[in-house]
Amino acid sequence: MSEEIVPGIYRIELPLPRNPLKALNAYLVRGEGRHLLVDTGFNRAECREALFASLEALGLELRELDLFITHLHSDHCGLAAELAAAGSGLVYASPGDGAAINLAGAGEEFWLELLRAMARHGCSGELLEDMATGHPGKRFAPCGRIDFTAAREGDVLRYGAYALRVLSVPGHTPEHLALYEPSRRLFFAGDLILGDITPNITHWRELPDALGSYLQSLDKAEALDIALTLPGHRSLVRDTRGRLAELRAHHARRLDEVLSVLRGRELDACKVAQEMSWDIRAASWEHFPAAQKWFAVGEALAHLEHLCATGRARRKDEAEITLFSAT
Repeated sequence: MSEEIVPGIYRIELPLPRNPLKALNAYLVRGEGRHLLVDTGFNRAECREALFASLEALGLELRELDLFITHLHSDHCGLAAELAAAGSGLVYASPGDGAAINLAGAGEEFWLELLRAMARHGCSGELLEDMATGHPGKRFAPCGRIDFTAAREGDVLRYGAYALRVLSVPGHTPEHLALYEPSRRLFFAGDLILGDITPNITHWRELPDALGSYLQSLDKAEALDIALTLPGHRSLVRDTRGRLAELRAHHARRLDEVLSVLRGRELDACKVAQEMSWDIRAASWEHFPAAQKWFAVGEALAHLEHLCATGRARRKDEAEITLFSAT
């Protein structure tokens, strides 16, 4: 299913079955001879069928497409290798996230490193085993290496009437990218800004303070003149500044909540996550789906690391576990 947002720019909704995100918003920018597809959906049949049907309805062929990948998560890049192999176009991504996409698809070491890192933060052997086989990012990742074209801050991609300026907006991933189109004041946000849900901010080895980086990226977006934000999921955002304020307030509340959990105790990130509030339909932490436990611990850890970076908490790295306490 596709809808024309402004002349020559379309939103293509790709289903993400049995996933709380529900769907991915891919965007198609018509050009003259070549066209740009922003993000691709998972590497799974439902996304492939919906994307191909939409492209056919728009009268476009795969060989006419270039791709722009906002970030490394598989719901945004899963079909990139297949689409690149079927066409002859460029595949743009940031150098770091592009390298991570290829590492994730090359074998088990990328995923084993993630599991080892999370074991230090209290994730149990059972949860790690579940995620080793069932992590959606692993199950629906691109199949095959992608020859990426590096996209960096300040680059301009021209398709048809549109000049799309590349912006570096790290936080949700280490080198997340966005696109800004000044003539229509459009902001292709990826997962930097979502209107109906809050983007997951997690721990990254490459970002000592992922939440701090994310908040700085929100500041960068606020400096732009944006009429309409095109997010990676759910509905379009028409009041971008209002939504930015809501996102900052959300993380301020979460930081206060994490501090409250820590008071008078030393805890690992998994124990902190168990005492935080979550908008998940489950009777208790034990009933959380494995993937949601994983994302919850990662989000708790990102907030703990930001509290440490701002002097409100401290960390203690012991032999096999990392503990946090309030200052």
